[in-house]
Amino acid sequence: MEEQLDNDPRSATSRMEEQMNNDPRSATSSYSRITMKKILILLLCIITINTFAQKINDDVLYLKNGSVYRGKIIEKNEQIVKLETYEKNIYAVQVADIQEIKSEESLKKPVIQYRDKGYLHYTELGPLAGSNRASNGVTTSAFSFQTVNGYKFNQYFFTGVGIGADLYAVQTFIPIVLSVRGDFTKKGNKIPFYFVEGGYSINATSNDVDGIKYQGGNTFAAGLGLKILFNGNTGFVIGAGYRFQRSELVEKNKITVEDFDRLTLRIGFSF
Repeated sequence: MEEQLDNDPRSATSRMEEQMNNDPRSATSSYSRITMKKILILLLCIITINTFAQKINDDVLYLKNGSVYRGKIIEKNEQIVKLETYEKNIYAVQVADIQEIKSEESLKKPVIQYRDKGYLHYTELGPLAGSNRASNGVTTSAFSFQTVNGYKFNQYFFTGVGIGADLYAVQTFIPIVLSVRGDFTKKGNKIPFYFVEGGYSINATSNDVDGIKYQGGNTFAAGLGLKILFNGNTGFVIGAGYRFQRSELVEKNKITVEDFDRLTLRIGFSF
């Protein structure tokens, strides 16, 4: 068997891919990766839709004399109802004078408040587009998911730790990165920002081929994005940039280095 492998002109990756294509276990693994991509996309869509769908409601008091008060009820008992208005005025109304109490969509627009400092969270996902091809000529498509938690010191400097999953056609990575971000402005509800990330990716590829082992490597990303603020400091984010990933294939103590150069496209949210 060893002599046959030594005389085989094809690369180890090519032989592995051919065996994986003929191995039903590989089909199951590929199906699992595709299913995971769909689950991640569905999860982000649900979270994003739910965030956008959240509405700010007012408590509305309709009085028997025709008066209407809008705001938030801060106290309620059998005798009176206390309501605080937008202007921070507090009205105490006798229950006997109230015709109806309703909860209605607020007529006041949400306050968009830029946060100069504090803890922040980012969740993003999207494709890793590129021209990297496997030895059999098939484009190694990829999909990425990432979540980052950290602290914003000022407008220009946020740093945090991120972890995620990069699902390539034949390899799976778990990147652990240090993320640095900053905003170019703090005016308005559309905030352009930069991001720079670097770290190490653990190779989590399920390998069924004897004598071949995949290892992780360094990863790096940099690019620009746009945050659209709504409902306070919560925002929808989109971004694009460059992404580098290195991996190593070990076969009979021989190490082959493979680099992936990708265009990273991201969508997600922050709060």
